[in-house]
Amino acid sequence: MKRFCIIANNEKDPDGRYVGELTRFLEQNGCSVWHCAPLVPGEDAAERFKDMPEDIECTIVLGGDGTFLHASKALLSKRTAILGINLGTLGFLTTAEYRGAEDALARVIRDEYRELKASPLDLLRGDEYIESAAMNEIVVSRNGVSRLIHLQVLVNGETVSDYYSDGVIISTPIGSTGYSLSAGGPIVQPHAAILLITPICPHTMQARPLAVSDSDTITVRVLKCSRSIPEEAVISADGDEVGKLSVGQEITIRKGSAAARILSVGEVTFWDRVKSKL
Repeated sequence: MKRFCIIANNEKDPDGRYVGELTRFLEQNGCSVWHCAPLVPGEDAAERFKDMPEDIECTIVLGGDGTFLHASKALLSKRTAILGINLGTLGFLTTAEYRGAEDALARVIRDEYRELKASPLDLLRGDEYIESAAMNEIVVSRNGVSRLIHLQVLVNGETVSDYYSDGVIISTPIGSTGYSLSAGGPIVQPHAAILLITPICPHTMQARPLAVSDSDTITVRVLKCSRSIPEEAVISADGDEVGKLSVGQEITIRKGSAAARILSVGEVTFWDRVKSKL
């Protein structure tokens, strides 16, 4: 690969030092670089890439997992592959720490990389359809404090569980190391063909995380509690609120048809990153 885009989290690289250093390295190695305006938390990441040249082969994302997720979702309609360089804390999804960035880029220039296809989750709520809603997870959680919510979860129309809990997480494989993990869900390999269903603080010891095929359709329905409120539940996608649900309403979640092209280089594997960061 020879044609690159670089984008950084504005809070992680406020003075552009890291972008400048990597730009010089790439240009010294015969590559061209197109720069995006820095990502600002809360702003629409897709706007940053609307003028991206069609011939960009690889987009380098400088930041943590949150930056990587937002950039990956915004780049779904582009042809570019994505390489994450960690400037954050955990960095499960990024390929390298910044101290190893030049080595990682040298491998990509030589076409020495592995490619993972990661599909987002699509979301249907009534007549509202949100394509590529979440790369990590969709969460249905209680709308209020110090109270439980009653949720019914169906897979392909069949009820698999009722949860009295704080909510439920529907996670992609790459999202297994995010909110789902904090709620007691398993860690799975990023290329696994599954979706995870993880209850949040369930009120019964029998409630357990579930793994289903990524070809399945998952429905989450809000059931009546003893003290229901008009908008019982909140829907969030990758941490951003996207709507609310009343008793009797439901959402449908399925694997999307689009896919992000995520690059991995070097000898460090996903499990190496898990062992070093947990």
